[in-house]
Amino acid sequence: MATARPLTRVLRTALLTIVVALGYLMFTQTKYIYFPRPVESAEVDAFLRNGGVRIDYQTGQGAQTAWLRPAAEGKEPERFWIVCAGNGSLALDLEAVAEASGFRQDAFLFIDYPGYGACAGKPSPASIRENIATAVPLAAKAAHFPESALATRGIVYGHSLGAAAALSGAEALKIPRAVLLSPFTSTMDMASVLFNAPLGWLVTHRFDNRAMLSSLVARGGQAWILHGAQDDIIPVTMGQELGASSPSVHYTEIAKGMHNDLVNVAWESIEAAMKEARGGG
Repeated sequence: MATARPLTRVLRTALLTIVVALGYLMFTQTKYIYFPRPVESAEVDAFLRNGGVRIDYQTGQGAQTAWLRPAAEGKEPERFWIVCAGNGSLALDLEAVAEASGFRQDAFLFIDYPGYGACAGKPSPASIRENIATAVPLAAKAAHFPESALATRGIVYGHSLGAAAALSGAEALKIPRAVLLSPFTSTMDMASVLFNAPLGWLVTHRFDNRAMLSSLVARGGQAWILHGAQDDIIPVTMGQELGASSPSVHYTEIAKGMHNDLVNVAWESIEAAMKEARGGG
């Protein structure tokens, strides 16, 4: 019995250590998912000088701002793109994608998340979805694009975390097409990858791309997924799994692509996917 007490104390200490560690991960998980930063005034000024429009609006998180590039000559856009950046990027970082595409007959709305860019508040799956669902109708009106046409002529585009945001927005607004770069299967799976342990159950900021992609396909939609074979952040196996989930999901693997360089090393493939996504309807 004398030796049992020290052993019991060791077990209790070990258990307490585990509980504290798990609690720390649970309550600090946002810093592993989101990397917000403010937008530079020079970048905003350049966007507005080039004909961009600032879309200001309110959500439960406070004052929010998105960025609209209307179609050329103020015409009704042929397509309406909703563009969502990765967790370490801002919406206007993806403006080059719209410019390089050459789709001047389309409108592009660049979405920031709460806490990012000029947006107040804190990011979460719910607040990001609210940002998109609130901004898009306002921007569509400013772009002279019928809100009712989103269900036939709307397209979402997203990279990494932005792929999840894009799918969430597509689900909220019933948008039928998505171009997704480097998507994960879920934040729960990513937690297990990050910590090399089955810790997905701890994640409260839950993005489930399997379910949202399935929802898009069930609505008769299509998705185009591009994933780098050398992705150093999100395993390419996640893109492969999503790409194989339905005949309506078109998968392209970029042999030399990593996580953050797809636009540089595979622009032709991305442009081709964007052309296919806008080609019907």
